Amino acid sequence: MRESRHRRLTRSASDRILGGVFGGMGKYFHISPNILRVIYAILTILTAVMPGIIIYLILLIIIPPDPAHPGIMGIFQAFNDFNRQINQDNHHSQSRRQLKNVEEKDIKRNRRS
Repeated sequence: MRESRHRRLTRSASDRILGGVFGGMGKYFHISPNILRVIYAILTILTAVMPGIIIYLILLIIIPPDPAHPGIMGIFQAFNDFNRQINQDNHHSQSRRQLKNVEEKDIKRNRRS
């Protein structure tokens, strides 16, 4: 019972053909991912292919990757975190300078001032 409470639907990193969507769904519902793939392929062919592709892309975006194996998206996330850290460090080191003991002088331009 404890396992079902903490179980999350994620894309599979180990059982994948394209994005791991059906591998993750098979693991979540305790069904063979190959059965889900065959059913999805049949439904996609029967519904003129395009809606099936759109639904798969939506599932690919909505379902998060496996946290233990984030794959290529994990590399992008790590790179993004690294860049954010560098930018914060640069922002703190490049603070504004304050000038002290400054004299102001009027500059005469074209001898009219």
